Amino acid sequence: MPPGDAINALVTRYAEIVDARTFGDLEEVFTTDAVLDTGRGRREGVDEILTAMAGLHRYDETRHVVGVVRLDDVAGEQARGTVECIAHHWFTADGRRLDRQMTITYHDRYITTDAGWRIDARRLEIHATVEMSAD
Repeated sequence: MPPGDAINALVTRYAEIVDARTFGDLEEVFTTDAVLDTGRGRREGVDEILTAMAGLHRYDETRHVVGVVRLDDVAGEQARGTVECIAHHWFTADGRRLDRQMTITYHDRYITTDAGWRIDARRLEIHATVEMSAD
């Protein structure tokens, strides 16, 4: 599979795992020593990333809508790219269902492993956050 197709599948799989809350499956998309920088903290290693993702349980549900995936630099077994995304975070407050929508970009570094392409580093950039009624 060409790198672009494989990386598209990889970032889509990440969104599926997060939204299904099957965080243990994140080992399918991250390298063992991957780094995740959320802007609020830096997690090093897949175990720390799994712990950070558990924080999403504060939401009733999430849904990541993956947009444009750009590969800026593919060189053999490494690549860099960005993933544009709208991330919905539904929760209930004061008896109302709300949707916290975040317009984000993931800045990624990918490497190939024996198991295929994996995210080796991911930095989250939040462009906007809007909270609205989901009722």
